[in-house]
Amino acid sequence: MTVSRTTAMGLAALGCFAVGCQQTPVAQATPEKPTRISDRGVQEHGKVWPRSIDSAYMGTWGDNRNSGSTLVTSFEQRRLAGQSQYLSWTEPDSPPVSALLTNGSTEAPNGLIIAASPRGGGTSTVVALDLQGKVVWRTQEWTSDDADGDGIPDLAGQGNAVASSAGIQAPMVDDQGGLYLADNYGVWKLDQDTGERIWFSRFSDYSGNKLASNDLRLLNEGEDGLVGNVFASGWHIWLDRRDGSPVIVKEPDPFSAHDCPELSTMFLAISGGEMDKSGELDELTCLAYDANNTTPQPNNLAVRPATSGLSEHARYMFTYAGPPGKPDHARLIAYDFTSSEEKGWGIEKAWENVIHGQTAASPSLSPDYRVVNASDGEGNVNFISVETGETVGNPDVHFNSFGSPGVTIDGLFCDLWSTTCVSPADGSVIQADHGITDEIAAQVLPGELESHSIPFLWGTTPDANLIGGAILDPARWTFSATVGYPYFLGKMLGLRLRLGNITPTAMVPVTFDARTGQLMPDQSFAPELSRPGTSEANAMVTTTGRYVVQKAELSSLFYYYMLQGNYNFFNNNAAPYDDVSESELGALTEMSESLNFFGLFGPIGEEGVVPEQWKVPQPMSGLTIYEPVSFATGARNQAEMGVGLVEFALDNLCLSAGCDLEEAAARLGYAAWNLDKAFQRQLAEASDRGQLNGTPWERLASDAAAAAGACRSARGELLAVQPQLPDGDALGRARRSSESCLASLQGIVAAL
Repeated sequence: MTVSRTTAMGLAALGCFAVGCQQTPVAQATPEKPTRISDRGVQEHGKVWPRSIDSAYMGTWGDNRNSGSTLVTSFEQRRLAGQSQYLSWTEPDSPPVSALLTNGSTEAPNGLIIAASPRGGGTSTVVALDLQGKVVWRTQEWTSDDADGDGIPDLAGQGNAVASSAGIQAPMVDDQGGLYLADNYGVWKLDQDTGERIWFSRFSDYSGNKLASNDLRLLNEGEDGLVGNVFASGWHIWLDRRDGSPVIVKEPDPFSAHDCPELSTMFLAISGGEMDKSGELDELTCLAYDANNTTPQPNNLAVRPATSGLSEHARYMFTYAGPPGKPDHARLIAYDFTSSEEKGWGIEKAWENVIHGQTAASPSLSPDYRVVNASDGEGNVNFISVETGETVGNPDVHFNSFGSPGVTIDGLFCDLWSTTCVSPADGSVIQADHGITDEIAAQVLPGELESHSIPFLWGTTPDANLIGGAILDPARWTFSATVGYPYFLGKMLGLRLRLGNITPTAMVPVTFDARTGQLMPDQSFAPELSRPGTSEANAMVTTTGRYVVQKAELSSLFYYYMLQGNYNFFNNNAAPYDDVSESELGALTEMSESLNFFGLFGPIGEEGVVPEQWKVPQPMSGLTIYEPVSFATGARNQAEMGVGLVEFALDNLCLSAGCDLEEAAARLGYAAWNLDKAFQRQLAEASDRGQLNGTPWERLASDAAAAAGACRSARGELLAVQPQLPDGDALGRARRSSESCLASLQGIVAAL
């Protein structure tokens, strides 16, 4: 198998992601000459959603972010723009905090932020938020009432009432304003401007009401695009995106199921609301969240699009439990789309690879679509050839087994909880130096608690970790640091759950230079930029220049409430729908006793073990939105990133050994995409806010359009006869156009 030079050179291009990082010398891959070139599925932005290229996508782990999240660079001078109104428990119409959950969100082409949220008591809604987090529209409130007793809630598929089971996914969007979500009963298409239903495709009659909802995929297959997934229930369902009509439906492959474990049961019970009442998410949670961190159901898909000279149709890959009787033989499975006049559209299995450590994460792909990784339940990486399904090599690393690694533009797979990065080309490992975390924590949480008398299992010096809100763009790496105080129990649980060993007290964004690993200068971590709660979750950078980060994973809230003694919170509030039964409360009390190691092994009382001064007033779920202090700086950041992309392309416009010509074509497309989308939108906002200091924005916008055109022209020369390589004349024209694009970009940077 061939690994591109982009992947092989990842360490050199990226540099160590922190001062003092360690790097293990290993043998370098032998450079090869280019033998073919591809446009990677007719996508100038290098991803697989042809109708979703105008927007950012948060996603819920795995290779599931489109170009908006990886090709819009972030910013380091920031301010708080807002937080999700309807998802906040401080809003009068919103439910208690731990009934809130949104695991992903999406930037629609109209600029709104779309999120699905279960809200407790068997209710839920899909909401559209503006860039300050205020509600623009919301769908009909879902309830799980079943008056006719047929086992299916009365609202299933009615109006635009999307069920609670849609709440753990990020909506998919197309460039015509269609929003796609799935719940236990079928797939929805809604209008981005109003939330109104466009179509609903019902599958509950033969899927046993257990579709459940991984993130959908929108692919350039079928007559005019297919939307679908391999759902958590195991069903392969692909629909015509235009009307929702079924194109491909395949029943689940057999797998070894597990009983719902104790940890998952407690996780459900303490959440209150619909998870332990309506049953909407019970099946999914029990499948996806067992005590051993294994996932005996399909996870989110990684997709290789149709590639000129290599594949006529897309290939999708997913993790799956072992076959019956072999629960320890988890699998990574690949399927191909097929098409013929006789049989129409279909799918067929391409290969299957056993992941012996069990599997707990969605697969993720290298940027060139040649390597797919399926991290196992022990945190090992498993690098596999996308084409053959054969193992490429497994460096000795220990990644977080919950989430899929992030992948940089240079092909490094990065554990987003430890910020450890590894190259599949040569196994080189980078370990981030977290030496700056105490500095961050000291600004967020000044040491006013040092003289406070506390239980001896807690510490008084604040610290921080970088295990949430990760965005790995080509120029910057941004995380949302969780800041709190060390505690013994967190360290013990961290060995099992990877939750970290500090209290989930506050969160604040942190940005690093992706080239040097240094903390970007002039950042503030003042308390006004921090928000209560934790951010062990997902994020996106929108084309409009906002860093949108999810707050408070439910697992963190579970233990936080347990330690505060607030597991009886739901029985004490005024809302009866979220009460837990006596038996459930007894189970929670018993579990708290097992966790209270230094409290004479008695249950944690209602006062908890957390000092009052450390209790977060609102460790809520939902979304927090940050924006740059200056959108002129935001636009400049985009142009500077474009300079780097084009300089890489110019260095690789050649046919000799070591030249990565295909990646050069891709990066010219990346630069053009950003100039047309993110740069123009942030420039326009800078002009509207009077931040351009007299520089005429019309001239800058025109220069950016000219640069994008030149980059796109160069890319076209490289790909004109794909999969065949361009000749010398075409390379010369591509170089001249690339140089023109670079000159325009450098002029824009100087002007800003």
